[in-house]
Amino acid sequence: MIKAGDIRIKALAMVACLGMAGAAQAGDPSARDWIPAPPGTNLIAGYFATLGSHGFYNRGSRIEDGPELDVQALVYRQMHFRKVGETTVQYELIAPSYRTTLKVPGMPDDRLSGFGDIVAGAAFWFYNNEETKTWFAWEPFITIPTGRYRGSQADVSPGKNRWTTIQDFAFVKGIGESTYLEAIAEFEFYGNNDNYYGQTLKKSPSIRLMALASTNLTPDTYVGLRYRYETGGREKVNGETMVTRNNSHQLALEATHQINEANQIQLQYIHDLKVENGPRMRGVQLRYVYAF
Repeated sequence: MIKAGDIRIKALAMVACLGMAGAAQAGDPSARDWIPAPPGTNLIAGYFATLGSHGFYNRGSRIEDGPELDVQALVYRQMHFRKVGETTVQYELIAPSYRTTLKVPGMPDDRLSGFGDIVAGAAFWFYNNEETKTWFAWEPFITIPTGRYRGSQADVSPGKNRWTTIQDFAFVKGIGESTYLEAIAEFEFYGNNDNYYGQTLKKSPSIRLMALASTNLTPDTYVGLRYRYETGGREKVNGETMVTRNNSHQLALEATHQINEANQIQLQYIHDLKVENGPRMRGVQLRYVYAF
């Protein structure tokens, strides 16, 4: 049994791990991800991300000589677009893997690698007008607790030992020849983790609001900017509140190049502007997409 003070530090660190997972999975879309491909299109995407903490915060105050967190992620994502009646639908499956290292002063480094939880989703475009460059979609995701998990290393485990569901709502509007504005609202609901260091971890729903803008530099290259605000996510261990909420602001800059009709590559820089509880993360993500 770990002490209450240790639980608090580790619970805060877990918030960072979940935030990282979102960045490399479905939680944080890139610019133009919500513009549907033609029905019949298949996409295979691979992500590699590496992020590290630059400051650790507790209720808005920076912890001096606080913990450090480093995360590397490798993600496989497969998508298929088809027409169901008059609605364009995208089916997708996400299989992540992580290597997470938590460094707490005065304690041995805590590190674990392995496959994360499988995520499955299906997006539905209820409004899809290419002529006016206007789209509106909804996508529910479900996270299946299939990843490697150790209750004694809960904060660095690739899996989270609980079911979750994410509900995404996205609106996209094209302006002029090659500029797009996007607004996304995301709601995540968590099941209980009944083996968080031998105790029960409960987490309240999280809300993420995102605004994205992108424009072409050349016919084959565009740049994008994403702002993300997240709130909610209060965490309790055996009924005791450990994390009041995850109130954070983040920016991401990206450049995407279409190599040819089938191949695309993207580089993204991610930077937390403000974090109320947990570490401020920054790092890079590389994405490759193959279409067929």
